Amino acid sequence: MKTVFLAIVIALPLTALATTDKIEALRKAAEQGDRNAEFSLGLCYEGGHGIARDPDLATQWLRKAAEQGDSDAQYLLGCWYNGDDGFPKDAAEASRWWQKAADQGDPDAQFCLGLSYYSGQGVAKDPAQAARWWEKAADQKHPDAQYFLALSYTLGAGVPKDETKAIYWLRQAASYGNENAIGALKKLDDDRGMADGKS
Repeated sequence: MKTVFLAIVIALPLTALATTDKIEALRKAAEQGDRNAEFSLGLCYEGGHGIARDPDLATQWLRKAAEQGDSDAQYLLGCWYNGDDGFPKDAAEASRWWQKAADQGDPDAQFCLGLSYYSGQGVAKDPAQAARWWEKAADQKHPDAQYFLALSYTLGAGVPKDETKAIYWLRQAASYGNENAIGALKKLDDDRGMADGKS
């Protein structure tokens, strides 16, 4: 069911959704507790698609979907509470919603939760927890998490220093196009080339 509503809201041009009848049908489904409709209606209110932009109603509908266990809604609420799209920042609330989505296996939420633990924003600073969440996301091929996990192994932040694992995760991230990882590997190759030239 979520696919249907997401296709309406995201895949099609949002102006196609802008008819009163379509918004009303979405609202009725949301009012009946359909979490996919709640999620979609929240997005419509957030972006002003077919309806006046209203961040409070956007949050209300997204929260309803999130409270029913919708991991996409949980992740997005975390982003909004992190200050995205002009929403007021509340780091603890952002981390709380990311935790819920991360517990369901959402790699974007796992990555963001790792950032929260690394920086100590919204949760107690804990580099080991940061590395743990980044590894979960990295295992799901999240290139930013792979890069940050590589940094953790390079620095020994939350995990023991391990150059072999650091290079492995840098290569994984680079293979998915992470520019930071590509640059780090190039620098590493250049440094090794210079060291070989001095011998």
